[in-house]
Amino acid sequence: MNIIQIPAFTDNYFWLMFEDNKKSAVVVDPGDHAPVIKSLKDNNLELTDILITHHHNDHIGGVPELKKVFPKVNIFGPLDSRIPADNIVKDEDIIKLDSLYEEFRVLDVRGHTNSHIAYYFDKKLFCGDTLFSCGCGRLFEGTHNDMHRALTKIKNLPKETMIYCAHEYTLDNIGFAKILDPENSELLNREREVKSILKKGEYTVPSLLANELKINPFLRFDNKNIINSVQKHFNIKISNEAEIFKYTREWKDNEYD
Repeated sequence: MNIIQIPAFTDNYFWLMFEDNKKSAVVVDPGDHAPVIKSLKDNNLELTDILITHHHNDHIGGVPELKKVFPKVNIFGPLDSRIPADNIVKDEDIIKLDSLYEEFRVLDVRGHTNSHIAYYFDKKLFCGDTLFSCGCGRLFEGTHNDMHRALTKIKNLPKETMIYCAHEYTLDNIGFAKILDPENSELLNREREVKSILKKGEYTVPSLLANELKINPFLRFDNKNIINSVQKHFNIKISNEAEIFKYTREWKDNEYD
């Protein structure tokens, strides 16, 4: 399996997948058609399938033109009138694609939007805007409880899972994480690593779930350092993990971004 990262706009990533001995390819969240078509041509591929995580235009904007160029393409996505999917999938569905030798498991990860899903196979998670390296998506439509459930679902995947998110937000996310957990040596090491990666013009994602569990405050709502920071900042006593997540998200939304 080959997975190619396609950078787009200012900080988006689309993901192109194909097998060595096949000419067919799958793309995840193509917000723009032009870089996808270029990548397909560069690799002598035909697009057969599109996987969509949610309805935001930077994830679906390229679909109409791709459909014109590849009229037989199969488009998978959640039930949402804003998404141009002809194959509707839901939580725990299994997608079998002729273009790949893999089966994708669909996960309901609503929170960023009400119909957000992720695609999981072989310890690889394509999660759109639900989880980022050292961060998570804003809540535009879902509730804090929705997102807490989604992140808990991701948190419980195998630690060897690679997180293929849709944006290059890592360094900025680390800046916020350091406010909550300033003495986290893993976080400080990751910051140095990320700065070096970006200086070389390279990408900080995908990231490893095992590492995210050590540095990402939005997955560490059960960590005593994060709990203490949140309670101290808001000067309240919080009794459960979902509330810790809620206040952590509100802290970033209202005072950092």
